Order: sequence, then C-alpha cells, then structure tokens
Amino acid sequence: MKKIIFLFTLVTLASCNVLKEFDTTGFTIDGNTVSYNNIPMAELEGLEFAYDNRKLVKELTFKVLETANNNKINNLIAFLHAKHPDYEIEVEIPFEDLKKYKN
Repeated sequence: MKKIIFLFTLVTLASCNVLKEFDTTGFTIDGNTVSYNNIPMAELEGLEFAYDNRKLVKELTFKVLETANNNKINNLIAFLHAKHPDYEIEVEIPFEDLKKYKN
C-alpha cells in the first residue's frame, strides 16, 4: 500500500481544556471543506460510529489538503471540536505529505 496515513486523534475527555489554548480565529466551514483565512485546509472524509471502551462513539475524519498551513493543525482540531463537540475529531495527513509537518 503506497499511501500510509498518519493519524492525529483526539479522544473525548477533559482534553477540552487543552484545546482552549489554541486560537481558532480565521477558520470557516463551507460544505465539507474547512478553510483557514479563506485557504482550503481540510475536507470531511468520513463519519464513523464505533463501540469503544463500552461506549458508542461518533467520529468525524478530516483529510488535510496540500494547501494546509502545517502550523495550524492543532488549531484546526480545536476549531472542529468546538463546532462538533459531540464527535471525536480525527485529522489524517497522507504519509507523503508528512515531511512538511516535521518542524
């Protein structure tokens, strides 16, 4: 399999406090696309339902686009969690794009 996906996953817990430190100014949603300062950053790729640790869980999976600002991934997750607090948020970065996220 040529494409390996690198996953950033947030689990619902008191991690909401962790997300408060990230500024979500400049993020918008149009349809299934999330933009930062009017530049497309991620697209909704899937909705998952699972039974995890004796709980039913709903998860939204977003794929980061090539135009994404790699310094804003955590801010993106904070924004999406604020918009969809009842869902776990997962952000996928294609493996071949991973190099630009290493700082």
